[in-house]
Amino acid sequence: MTTNLTPPDQKSEDPGLQPPDAGYSRPQKRSLLSILLIAFTLFVIFDIAVLAYFFLAGKNKHQQVQTQPVQSVETRADTVDMKSVVTGKATIDPGARSSVMELRSRWLKLQAVAEADAVRIWAEIEFTAITQKAGQAERLLAAREYQQAGELFQQAVNELESLQDARPDLLAEAIATGNHALAEENSTEAARAFTRALALSPENPQAEHGLARARSLEQVLALYAKGLEFEKAGELKAATDTLSRAAKLDPEYQPAVQALARVQARQEEADFQQAMGGFLQALTIKDVKKAENELSRASRLRSQAVVVIDGKKQLRQLVLQQTLGRLQQEYERFAAAEQWRQAKERCEQALKIDPQAAFALSGLQAATHRLELDRALQGILNRPQRLQEDGPLQEARQTLAAAESVPDPGPRLSKQITAVRAQLVAATQKVLVVVQSDNATEVVIYRVGRLGMFTRRELQLRPGRYTAIGSRPGYRDVRKVFEIQPGAGQASLLIRCEEIIGAGFLKLSPVRGRAGSVIPTCLWPSVQARMRIFL
Repeated sequence: MTTNLTPPDQKSEDPGLQPPDAGYSRPQKRSLLSILLIAFTLFVIFDIAVLAYFFLAGKNKHQQVQTQPVQSVETRADTVDMKSVVTGKATIDPGARSSVMELRSRWLKLQAVAEADAVRIWAEIEFTAITQKAGQAERLLAAREYQQAGELFQQAVNELESLQDARPDLLAEAIATGNHALAEENSTEAARAFTRALALSPENPQAEHGLARARSLEQVLALYAKGLEFEKAGELKAATDTLSRAAKLDPEYQPAVQALARVQARQEEADFQQAMGGFLQALTIKDVKKAENELSRASRLRSQAVVVIDGKKQLRQLVLQQTLGRLQQEYERFAAAEQWRQAKERCEQALKIDPQAAFALSGLQAATHRLELDRALQGILNRPQRLQEDGPLQEARQTLAAAESVPDPGPRLSKQITAVRAQLVAATQKVLVVVQSDNATEVVIYRVGRLGMFTRRELQLRPGRYTAIGSRPGYRDVRKVFEIQPGAGQASLLIRCEEIIGAGFLKLSPVRGRAGSVIPTCLWPSVQARMRIFL
């Protein structure tokens, strides 16, 4: 009797299965639906193969029954047990064969799933040993050694299931192996381990990260070695750039990270010392701008350094000294130009910076005195008419005395002294004034007094502005304002009432005098004039 089994050394016609000795294939990510579909297809093919086998086996049995007598048949109500059918030297046990075929089907399904899970990457040695055991079972099955074949198929199934169950442990082991290889700077072994981990767990973040580190390790090591060479040669800038690139490629590679920190510290120290040296040099030559720039650079590197804090104090002191020096120069320039308001402002600014600034203390006092003296003198010159009164005249004399006591008056003050002195002389030098009237007009001159009625009168008056009023009964009052110029030889004034008030002489005024007497309207202007004089 012939069987319809496929020899284990031939390729399977089922496109969904791979024989145990199939070559290495790159792991592919398959969905659960694809795996189930493959398993279902294999199951259908297996069922067809079993049905075909039993059909052929039944046909051969029928032929044998016709040619040979049946030794023994035991029949039961619930089952039919054909213990043996003897053909030549071979003995066929259909029950044992069916059991073996079931184990073989289970093995093929597990094998297909394992192949889809890239088992040859994450457990190549173990899977090869299991497939060899399954191949031996195939050979025993072909030789009709069903018991031994079944045992080997069962072992292969058990071992492959155990291998699948061990995937979490294998994943952890692969990741640990990869990390250890990275620590040992073995990029090849690390890449192999993390590739195995990704085969066990696709898209595993630890495995993906580790594989990326493994792929960049050689470049990181080269940059690290080059950076150390630059550091040894004292080229700190180049060393910093090179080590920064290495640390950027793999931030977890500690030798590069530590070397970068060390080089950066050395570079920072060098930059700090250079900045502080430039600051001290600028401070010596009193270059404030350069000193500020250098100290700012040093402060960015080490803001809390003692030398930086002390440097800020020195710089602030230098700025104050230069500011005070500038204010003193400006004060002296304004004082020389006798611009005392500006000079006083500079002193006040200096005292805000340093309340003990000597030039500002003395300068403020001098500038204040000269400013007040300048304003007083200028007021005398601007309003000479005030000198007609004794009070302002006395004040002007005192002001002139104060101005004349200044040791170094300067051009402006000297000019003011001369002008005020001349104005005082002119204000005190009287001028002859001849006043003429009609001997009927009552004449009054303010700040001089009542002159009465006269025809001609001579007066000695100081220069200034005067007001004369003439009044006469029955006539309209006359008011004249005249001014006597300083140094004038003689002045004359004519004052008399000439305009008659006119009709209404006998008309009674509504204004009543004392004791109820009525004052004529024509006499009322004269009365008013007299009242003004007395008032």
